[in-house]
Amino acid sequence: MRLILNGGGSGESVKENYELFANEVNGGRVMYIPLAWNNGPCGECIHWFRSEMAPYGITDVELITAANQITKEKLKNVSGVFIGGGNTYKLLKYLKETPAFENLKEYIENGGLVMGSSAGALIWGRSIDTCKDDGLEIKSICDQNLVNLQDTTGFDMLNGYSLLVHYKKKEEQISATEQRVKRLLKEGYKLICLPEETSLWINGNQAKIIGPKPAEIYDGHEKQTVHTNEDVLCR
Repeated sequence: MRLILNGGGSGESVKENYELFANEVNGGRVMYIPLAWNNGPCGECIHWFRSEMAPYGITDVELITAANQITKEKLKNVSGVFIGGGNTYKLLKYLKETPAFENLKEYIENGGLVMGSSAGALIWGRSIDTCKDDGLEIKSICDQNLVNLQDTTGFDMLNGYSLLVHYKKKEEQISATEQRVKRLLKEGYKLICLPEETSLWINGNQAKIIGPKPAEIYDGHEKQTVHTNEDVLCR
């Protein structure tokens, strides 16, 4: 299993994360899944993705515009998968109502490589409800369940942890973010909190933090701050 789970950044701020993805892809084809995209037809963001990847030598891109295109056969022919951000509930619903969810699960369990950003990262935790709009003024991590998704369980590949992305993005959001963390901990969540510049890199049985800003990990009410290249004990 190879997972690069990014807090949601782009451009120069996530250079180290993109470099890792490109090194693992090693010049091969990438499947790009923008099904969470909520700013118009998902096909329109291919230009953004190509501009993000080109500096790192990734030019062979297969665009996915519907979940039923994520087949076992196609996954056999790519060197990596990139799942973009947007509305997490929409993304997970599309995956679960087709064979795509199980196909991706099988792909990653068999050693495939996935980089997920924001919503594309959240789905690999136990639950995606860490992003649920709860009225707090932290809109970068507030998704509305407009698709009425009932089963909000993710792939649960993180030993029972769920992710909180775009973590403490703006100074004025820190207090509200801390309120959300307290509520989630009270509800029994174990959390890995990722700033936009930061990724959780899982390679087999090893996990570490990549990027300039530290992650915060909560198991119960105990907080652990993990800096770049430090191991994460969540496997």
